Amino acid sequence: MDTTAATMHPAEEYLRNEQNPPILYVRIYGERRKLFINRGRENVVGIIAKGKRKHGYIFSDWSHIEKIYYPSQEKEYQKLARLATHTNDWLRKIAAADLEKSLYENRITTGTAIDGKCIRLSTIEKYCGSWDMQRFRQAMKNKEKFSTLRFDFCGYDGTLWCEPRDNGDMAAGFSKEYRNCGNGYYYLLINDEFMIGYDID
Repeated sequence: MDTTAATMHPAEEYLRNEQNPPILYVRIYGERRKLFINRGRENVVGIIAKGKRKHGYIFSDWSHIEKIYYPSQEKEYQKLARLATHTNDWLRKIAAADLEKSLYENRITTGTAIDGKCIRLSTIEKYCGSWDMQRFRQAMKNKEKFSTLRFDFCGYDGTLWCEPRDNGDMAAGFSKEYRNCGNGYYYLLINDEFMIGYDID
């Protein structure tokens, strides 16, 4: 039996997974430090030396890692949200997000498998039609309430909607629900071109 994976530190396991970025920040001896891996070469994990930006040395002090700062989706969330031409309480939460906490811990999403998953409005338009998308965009611009009828979206019932709030904010979203059912996947509009996964019901 191969026990390597069973005894490997989570930080090392993350770095050795080629699907992940080759760098990872950790807290060690009370300090935030940067680990890296030279994939395709020595394939060893190193740590950037203090006061340096690129130079480091081999790292093996796994037992003294106090915390792992996994890359979070909040940064991408904030980049997307800054492009929004509308505003609401949810977008303000994104702007004020603590990047060391998860989307769920920041109360931006409900902690489901679609957290941070993007759907382009151009993709939705292929299913709802250009006329409904044009009406949706115009309603957003005019701060008016709007909702499409249900349309086929990859085997789900899709609905695109927006509505004004009493304070002048605009809320908007997209739902893809199981056929003839009130349950499914729910997304919120984060800017003029993207919906972001928020909840599963």
